Amino acid sequence: MTDTYLDKYQPKTSIFEHFEVASDLAPTDKAFKTWEKLLAAKRNHDGLFLVIGKLLKDVRDQQLYKHLDYPDFKQFLASEELSFSREKAYMCIKVYEYYIDVLQLDPESVNKMNVSRLSMMVPILKKIEDPKEVMRQIEDMSSLRHGDFLRQVKEKSNRDGKPTIYYSEEYAKWVINYYGSNTHLNDLGEFVFEWDRTDINAKQFLEEQGVIITKKD
Repeated sequence: MTDTYLDKYQPKTSIFEHFEVASDLAPTDKAFKTWEKLLAAKRNHDGLFLVIGKLLKDVRDQQLYKHLDYPDFKQFLASEELSFSREKAYMCIKVYEYYIDVLQLDPESVNKMNVSRLSMMVPILKKIEDPKEVMRQIEDMSSLRHGDFLRQVKEKSNRDGKPTIYYSEEYAKWVINYYGSNTHLNDLGEFVFEWDRTDINAKQFLEEQGVIITKKD
């Protein structure tokens, strides 16, 4: 491709073009206009993964990359102008295809959720046949804290029956979820932590967790 061709199809626009605030506004008007632009920018930022997913899907499915002199979709993604990782590109496509094309959800509602969470939920949700249950699962899993969400995903996608383990602040203990039919547990007895006087970091960490430490002579 020639420079002229690239210049023609690579418009040079300022990222601030649609978010500029007039400098001659009264302070109150400027404050509200700036707030308005900020909210618009946030909505655009939150929803861009859907736009990117749709556009990339069009390029891939309709083989539009060939008209831009790229032999395949992979090289199109790796182009200097785009520089998209394959993982990120297909994550955006997957999220758009499932939540917008398949479930036909309102994009404004999908925008409010994290794209990584949405992507991780897709394999789990696809196993559910009841549409109402799918929606319930989306609502429940989207409201979880990050650690709880990751545990839910691991448990729901556990196909080989591996035990899962996490630390519970509520019980102040490690919690193991396992299947009794394929797991044997070895009890190691009582855990006693002995710290080296030079290991200041470990001592500070345990004290922060509320553990009372006494020196052992």
